[in-house]
Amino acid sequence: MKNKYSIDWLIPGLDKTKCTSQIIDFIIQAVTSGDLMAGDFIPSYRALAKLNKVGESSVRRAYTKLVDTYWLTSNPGSATSISKHNPTENLIHEESGFTERFSAGMPVKNKNAEPKKIAEPFSGVGSDFPSPASFPDEKLLSYYVPLLVESKGLTQAEFFAAFDSKELRAAVIDNLNRKRGFGLNQDMLTVIHGRKSSLDRVFKCLITPGDVVVNTAPFDLKLAIALEKCGAKVQIIDRKHDDFLERLEQLLQNTKVRAIHIRPQCSYPESYSLSESACNRLIELAKKYKICLIEEEDDHEFWYGKYPFRALASRRHGGFVIYMGALSKASPETSALRLVVAPTQFIADMQLLPKQSIEHRDVIRERAIAKMIANGDMLEYARDIRLKSRVYRDQLHKILKDHLEKYIKYQVPQNGLTFWLKFDEVIDLNMVLDKLEEMGVPVPYHPNHQKTKEKLNHMMLGFGAFDIDEALGGATLLGQIISGLHPK
Repeated sequence: MKNKYSIDWLIPGLDKTKCTSQIIDFIIQAVTSGDLMAGDFIPSYRALAKLNKVGESSVRRAYTKLVDTYWLTSNPGSATSISKHNPTENLIHEESGFTERFSAGMPVKNKNAEPKKIAEPFSGVGSDFPSPASFPDEKLLSYYVPLLVESKGLTQAEFFAAFDSKELRAAVIDNLNRKRGFGLNQDMLTVIHGRKSSLDRVFKCLITPGDVVVNTAPFDLKLAIALEKCGAKVQIIDRKHDDFLERLEQLLQNTKVRAIHIRPQCSYPESYSLSESACNRLIELAKKYKICLIEEEDDHEFWYGKYPFRALASRRHGGFVIYMGALSKASPETSALRLVVAPTQFIADMQLLPKQSIEHRDVIRERAIAKMIANGDMLEYARDIRLKSRVYRDQLHKILKDHLEKYIKYQVPQNGLTFWLKFDEVIDLNMVLDKLEEMGVPVPYHPNHQKTKEKLNHMMLGFGAFDIDEALGGATLLGQIISGLHPK
């Protein structure tokens, strides 16, 4: 590493009206020319602003953009430096948990089974996804329109070539490697359209009829249907128990298990997160018993602690993990773009399946999204929506504490966009919500929620699209209705 400041930071010709872009260009040029090297420290944004007599906010914006595009790295409590993963560095030879061959072994082909209905023992209220209005559509259009114009001059062969998602896959792999430490090669990721399709295609390559699969999300209807369709023998182990891993290992000691499906960051519907030690223990169990861990993740943008949640896929798992997740919860389109990350052998086997239909895909928008990822716009969006969601979470926590604390138990979620509320056993939540609607107050039931007539006392309460007045009014009336039915 060089001395702390290896170049002169008095930048010539700075124009106060456009100094943000000039500072960005100056630092990139210094790195590409070799004047700044990976690991070199640079002045704080305040120091650079003072030295060059420009506004701190302008320098801060430049630094943020450079962090989002991998040129700089800045961790809490430490100085800003040139990123060791900046675009001039070659990441191809980074050590990866993903292997060339699939460590859990490749199965023979399977048969289909008829799915069954599953009743949800909870009420789903509120949004577990952010408001689409938060997505920067104007930024997407700034990429989309030129690509649309460009596409008019393409031959059919050139246009159809875009359906291989090569540009999107490259941007996603670069992001997963530089920001999340996945350590992937280009042939370790595929993009599938739709969660149902991603589950079906992964299970078709992984599961043989009769294989035992551990399901830690028994009320996930799409997952249950996909497991039944592939003929898996399902074992349920509930994540909410404190001795979850002990129960799991006891099963593994006595049963040959093919795979474990789990959401380590944010379980469904309880929103529980596995601890760092539990994640590492889970990987050790997979290695010991030669089991595939199917990690599914939709909430990677939403974490509220000091550091983001570390996916199983970013650890040294030895090829025993298949990662499945939404590209982003930013919009229905990005949520439907499902990433499947796995060892090369497994991805190659998936490529042999019949191709997905292309009729409902807009590959020009996919290319525009790829450019948003490559240029740091999606990271900027994720940071903004995470900060906004943390405010929503804290506001909802205060409302629940002030108006319903006597009747509910819950943990403040550290990840995701939902609270898991347990009402007192004597309370019939369906009856309470019905009375609320009788008073003329519409209950924002989740669109996927299937209302039942059975007595319920759990609620999955979302805060993705949050209105504090609506939440406050609803909680106040709920408290009044419950106190009238069950005075304490």
